[in-house]
Amino acid sequence: MKKIALFSFYSGVVDRGVETFAYEISKRLALNNHVTIICAGKIPPQKYKVKTIKTWANQPKSSKGITGKFYLDLQSIKIAIFTIRALRYLSREKYDIVIPLNGGWQVVILKVFSKLLKYKMLVSGHAGIGTDDAWNLLWRPDVFVALTTAQASWAKRLTHEVKLEKIPNGVDLHRFNPKIKPESIPLPKPIVVCASALVPYKKVDLTIRAVAKAGNLSLLILGDGELKGSIDSLGKRLLGKRYLRLTVPYSKISGYYKGADVFTLASQTEAFGISYVEAMACNLPVVTTKDTSRAEIVGEAGILVSTTNLNRYSKALKFAVKKDFKNKPYAQSLKFSWNNVGDAYENLINSLSQK
Repeated sequence: MKKIALFSFYSGVVDRGVETFAYEISKRLALNNHVTIICAGKIPPQKYKVKTIKTWANQPKSSKGITGKFYLDLQSIKIAIFTIRALRYLSREKYDIVIPLNGGWQVVILKVFSKLLKYKMLVSGHAGIGTDDAWNLLWRPDVFVALTTAQASWAKRLTHEVKLEKIPNGVDLHRFNPKIKPESIPLPKPIVVCASALVPYKKVDLTIRAVAKAGNLSLLILGDGELKGSIDSLGKRLLGKRYLRLTVPYSKISGYYKGADVFTLASQTEAFGISYVEAMACNLPVVTTKDTSRAEIVGEAGILVSTTNLNRYSKALKFAVKKDFKNKPYAQSLKFSWNNVGDAYENLINSLSQK
């Protein structure tokens, strides 16, 4: 039985893919291990322990400016302070495996202290292909977990010195499945649903414009964020009564998926995109950006398209609501069960501990 600590600064503050990963993987690893989520927010302990480090945390901003490139922005500094404050607890509890989920200085600090405190460091590639995960690899974790084949290939080209594993993110098939009772959505059918943080890189404005161009579709946005004012303004202007944005608890999202006809996300970069597999688990087809990672995730359960081309994006949405995908979305989601993901992490952690 191993002692495992996950550093998840924003757990209890927001519910994004990273925080979902922290909850879901902790529940499963806690079946055979002692697991603690170390966070800045407040979350109820389940099969795992929770250690809240008192640090001022609020909604993260996606655009961190020039200082963000060097991890000198306010968010990065808060995470660094949070990590330093947690070191005393980490030293006292003597963990075997530490999993930093916030990158930046957190990875540096935990790598520097790994020899002194005698733990192995596992980094999961939630930032995706790009500068942030390149930084994580630079600090030579004991293992780097790529979420897709494309990310694994990229990481292998970047370094031959770090142990690499490929393990995708997952979906809770008890919470998300075709038998979920649909929520009543006060919009004309057919309904396109987009679950997303309202931040620049998610490109929700492209989704609004593509739905408006289709002419007969409604759009439900599930999310909040720094762009909510401009997103609501654009949605109401272009779609009128065919537009609705809601902020709902994570526990209720599956019902809104079931009440819609197709799921979409126009972001150009995603490390994985847990919302894809959650929507597919409710047997909802997906329309999203065409690239190798999303082709691996979505398979035949949707349509991949250049979302920056509004004509193609709009036509793909119209086609998706008419096409009978049968049970292909749900069948595709079965490949990503959190239980299977948990087993893969369990095996990986056991192999690390034996070295």
